Amino acid sequence: MVRKDAYLLLREFDKKHYIPQKSFEYFNEIYSNQDIALLKNLVWGTIRNLVKIDFYLKKLIRNYKNTPPASKWILRLGAYQILNDFKPYVAVNETVKVAKNRKVRGFVNATLKNLLSKKDEITLPEWAKYSISKWLYDYMIDSFPKDYVEVFMKKSYSVNPLTLRTNTLKISREELMERLKDFEVKTSNHSPFGIIIKNPKSPIEITEFYKDGLFYIQHESSQIIPLILDPKPGESVLDMCSAPGGKTTELAQLMDNTGNIIALDIDIDRLELVEKNAERLGIDIIKTKLISGIEYNEEKYDKILIDAPCTSLGTASIHPEVLHRVSKKDFDTYSEVQRQLLNNAINNLIKENGTIVYSTCTVSKEENTLNMKYISENHDNIEFEKIDLDKYNIKSYFDGYGYYFYPDESLIPFYVAKIKINNI
Repeated sequence: MVRKDAYLLLREFDKKHYIPQKSFEYFNEIYSNQDIALLKNLVWGTIRNLVKIDFYLKKLIRNYKNTPPASKWILRLGAYQILNDFKPYVAVNETVKVAKNRKVRGFVNATLKNLLSKKDEITLPEWAKYSISKWLYDYMIDSFPKDYVEVFMKKSYSVNPLTLRTNTLKISREELMERLKDFEVKTSNHSPFGIIIKNPKSPIEITEFYKDGLFYIQHESSQIIPLILDPKPGESVLDMCSAPGGKTTELAQLMDNTGNIIALDIDIDRLELVEKNAERLGIDIIKTKLISGIEYNEEKYDKILIDAPCTSLGTASIHPEVLHRVSKKDFDTYSEVQRQLLNNAINNLIKENGTIVYSTCTVSKEENTLNMKYISENHDNIEFEKIDLDKYNIKSYFDGYGYYFYPDESLIPFYVAKIKINNI
């Protein structure tokens, strides 16, 4: 039953290139915690291993690309289990049952048993080993030091831990960890507010601690960006791409809920999330506006955050589907939007010590390095400020403008640059 439902969710992914959260919420109502954990493992594990799985299956099936989608996804589901230490008998027999007719069942059964016997004879290239598309692997090799490519691939193939940001407006990190001790928590490695949940045995967002606004669920790289902008109490801050509000509410936290934050977004539903999160966290200095950061031009700000829309390749350890959704042409498409945001941000900044922090959760040079090069060549009144990432224990690759985070246990690939108005 669980494998059949996993197959149905994979077919939904095939059609939409993502799986809506509500699709899993339905199964939360009918499955035990153990079965829902198995369902998520089967679905996300298959998606995370998709490139690797297809490499194996192409070696075993002539004209694999012409295999009907229904059969292909059943095979992928079974192959994931075989390649990831599920009991072979269960992996094969329970997956075969998903097929609707005898012919398909026979094909699936024969192929999976063939995979069982021959998988150790097949040599994987580096990109397939980490289930990264060949085009992306080649792009990374051409763009970055080899050690960065290696850690990027390993991180993309892993599962990022659940990480919280302590809301220090209401509680200290130490006190929050004591209240959450049943979840087996530890301090994160980089953020002074971060807590890693070692045993998320139940959804933490249903706890009274979440409802009382004691924390925000936020990966650690994201928590670092507001710290780099370093807003002060009483300042005026613009967040140009704010939804759903993780960095926006952290800015308010750093400002001791004193000052003024304007939060922009073009999606009204996501903008409402900013408001709801601010209310839950006890923050009242955030004012939302339904407008693009490209168009906004109402006043000048001390500091501006551009957490830009991007291809999100750095989030693969959280959202493995992203690796199958992005193509190289998307780098240029997003870059154009990002440059418009940067140009407008510079126009909205006060001219005396104004600061912009630009960040993305992706690794393409077009969306990061080349954008910084573009604004440096088109604005003679800016300079790039060095960022001391050592104080956050972050290893990085410096491109002459900003920094690519080396990922680790809780840190995902991120890019950040700090831009200041040059008053000279």
